[in-house]
This record gives sequence, C-alpha cells and structure tokens, in this order.
Amino acid sequence: MASIYKDSKTFVDMKMKYPPNETLLLFREFMERNDHMPTRHQIEQFVNDTFDPEGSEFEEWDPDDWVTRPKFLDKILDDDLRKFASDLNDIWKMLGRKMKDDVRINEDQYSIIYVPNPVIVPGGRFREFYYWDSYWIVKGLLLSEMYSTVKGMLSNFVSVVDKIGFIPNGGRIYYTMRSQPPMLIPMVDEYLKTTHDYEWLEDNLHLLEKEFDFWMTNRTVEVEVDGVKYTLARYYEESSGPRPESYKEDYITSQSFRTNEEKDNYYAELKTAAESGWDFSSRWFILDGTNKGGFRFKYISIRLQITDALNDPQFCDK
Repeated sequence: MASIYKDSKTFVDMKMKYPPNETLLLFREFMERNDHMPTRHQIEQFVNDTFDPEGSEFEEWDPDDWVTRPKFLDKILDDDLRKFASDLNDIWKMLGRKMKDDVRINEDQYSIIYVPNPVIVPGGRFREFYYWDSYWIVKGLLLSEMYSTVKGMLSNFVSVVDKIGFIPNGGRIYYTMRSQPPMLIPMVDEYLKTTHDYEWLEDNLHLLEKEFDFWMTNRTVEVEVDGVKYTLARYYEESSGPRPESYKEDYITSQSFRTNEEKDNYYAELKTAAESGWDFSSRWFILDGTNKGGFRFKYISIRLQITDALNDPQFCDK
C-alpha cells in the first residue's frame, strides 16, 4: 500500500533473503521500531534489505533447439512478411527463462513455482509461465521446430498437476487458487500431431486425467432446465482478499462497496474473471462513449444489468 513500486506485482515477485519465519520476525521488529507507522522511505529501505530484486530466480538460458531458419519461413512468399516472421522466431531467445537450482533448494523463499525445465514466458511484467498463453506459445514453438522446448514445458505442466492438483493461472504461488482456460490436453494434442511422441503420453496420461478431474469436480454445477439436468462448466474463484499481484489497485476500487461481504464478492469475482482469461483492459474504462471511466464503474454497471435481468419475469421464464 506504500506504493514503493508502480506495479503491485513487483513486490510479490521478489525473493526473500531469509526464510519466511525470519522474514516475518524482521518485519514485526521493523514495525515496532517505527510505532507501526513507518515512512515510505523506511519501508523501501526495509524491502531492499530483506528482499532480492524481481527476476533474481532466473539464470541465463539459450535454447539449444532454436532453429535459425525454420522451414515455415520458406513458404512465405512476401519478403516483408517473411522478415516479420523471422523476427518473431528470434524473439523465442528473448522470452526463454530457466530457473536457478536455488529455487528448487529454497523454494519457500520464492513466490515462483519451481519447474525443472526452461519455459517461454509472455514477457514484460509476466516473468513466469501462464496457462492458456502457453497454448499459443506451444503452437508457435512447434512451427519453429523447437520440439525439445515444448516437451519440457509440457513436462513442467504435468509436474505442477502432480504437485498441486491442477495448473494455476500462472507460475506463482499467489495464483494457486485459480486456473485459466484448461488448454493442457489441446497442447499435448498439438505436440503429438507434430512429434508422434506417444511414449510421453503413456508416461503422463494419468496426470492429464487428474487435471481434467479437477475441472469436472471443482468447476462445474448442476442446472435444471425444463426438468432436464445439465452439467454447466464455469470459472469460479472464492479466495478472500485482493489479488496479490494487483493488491493496492483492487483494494482502492473496493472502497466504493459498503460492506465486507460486498468487497469479498468483488474480490472473488475479479479473480474469477481473471481465471476466464479475459484480462482487464481499456474496454473496462468506457463511460458514455469515452475512456474516462474507471474499472469500478464498468463492474457496477455489469452487476446492475445482471440484477435487472434476474428481476425480469421474462428472463426468469426463459
């Protein structure tokens, strides 16, 4: 809440220099020393003394299966488009991430979820794997003939399923209460169509089934229409509090709600929307045909529309 970083995600991506219990003890002592009202500068100094910078969990990695000129480039006749595609192929080397072995050894000091193989990340503030983004990344990697990288990423995913029961929104512990559109089986399908690596499938089929069972058990409800019962798949997240990666932003926008129950519902619905993969963008700021609105205005508008619809007898009849 002190806003020592412009992006709330920066802090929750930083590595603790000391074990969690020791870090908490240092924080309590820090707060007591400063009468529980430290200045922004004091907070910044404490964070610098107690945490390593974001991104310190990675080491240099150059993918050894990267191909300078994959075959698909020869099929592009337009020179400009071929150059564009070649530039995109170069970006794989920029977006590759490999975790230091220290993450495996001292995993409780990192927010990142350890995976044994390198990954390709979306880039920018997104330093870790993301679930459904990886489906499109896998398709591109296969086109670029980077089969080993794809196999490693798929093995990472099933290792996460084995460990926590499903694939979270992204590769951080603060994402482990929500997932994203379940694209693991389609990813594997794309990999198999290209490589025919059925041995990998045989070794990991039980983990694909385990992830499928998570969705069928935790993300479905029974609905009845005209006496016929259906299983409805849905996105659903109900953990309390703001999203850690957007903590201050969520907290501030929640202040327009009067009760804690309304705020908790708001937080849960934000995270459920994030699970759907429909990330928040400028479309949420449209107000009276302008972009001068705010996130909460759009949210409240949608809630009112839903409430009106539910109170409409015709809607209920349908």
